[in-house]
Amino acid sequence: MTTTQLKTLLAVAETGSISAASRRLFVTSAAVSSTMSALAREVGVALTRRVGRGMALTPAGEVLAVYASNLLGVMEEALVRTREANDPDTFVLRIGAVATVGEELLPRWLQGYLAGRPHATVSLEVANKTTLFQLLDDHRVDMVISGRPTRSEPVEVIATRVHELALIANEARAHQWFGPTLEPTIDQVGAVTWLVREPGSGTRASAEELISELAITPPTLAVGSNLAMKRLVELGLGIAVISTESVAHELETGELVSLNVPPLPQRRSWCLGVRSGEPPTSAIIDLARYLQASGEVDFTPQPHILGD
Repeated sequence: MTTTQLKTLLAVAETGSISAASRRLFVTSAAVSSTMSALAREVGVALTRRVGRGMALTPAGEVLAVYASNLLGVMEEALVRTREANDPDTFVLRIGAVATVGEELLPRWLQGYLAGRPHATVSLEVANKTTLFQLLDDHRVDMVISGRPTRSEPVEVIATRVHELALIANEARAHQWFGPTLEPTIDQVGAVTWLVREPGSGTRASAEELISELAITPPTLAVGSNLAMKRLVELGLGIAVISTESVAHELETGELVSLNVPPLPQRRSWCLGVRSGEPPTSAIIDLARYLQASGEVDFTPQPHILGD
């Protein structure tokens, strides 16, 4: 099997069609079909099946896709580590981050961090928590910044940063819905639309926990990105459980407001995590220590892991 075949298999699996995979890979549809046929002949089983106008993996194809993702990740990691060994002044940080961190916070942190490290290279994947942990397990990223992992997830936390989850609404619409005190009743909260993230998102899980705790069944609208959810709240199309990190400016100006709906607001932690059972790379340790020392952020490294 070649890397081209494995990448093609994953592209078909993730996009659901030959044509979409060809656009992602910048090749023709005929080239994708030919590559998939050659791979199926080599392994001796059917790897895909037609689903309407699209394409899905067979059970055998799904098994191979898991290995393909891991193999490609290990190969990429091997290349990175080999180049670093050849030139110790050069290093690569492969970071995965949830949307709030990746879109709102990490760019600012990296600006200062990279200013003093001209030979550093960063790649960034922004995805939901479930996807990030899979990327970490597949060696596609070296660390993730996300909500706290469960014991069953393959992540060891090496640093944390406290943030706050709150139920956020457009200020003008909130007064229309809930009155001047912004202390809505449970019935009022259950009558408005809740904007939630896609399945696999930690923010969605927090919203679902609150909905369950309040014993309400509000209308919901699933939104595929943190930024889109923030914009919909700003337009008054619903309320959302969201980290105040991502709406700090809007809360300060009064455009958005935090609703008094216990148990929110609630303190949570962003966690910087690495693969369980593997020591963090020197680049990861360097970043964690920078985040602690910079003063702009309050990541607290775990001394038994980072040797502080």
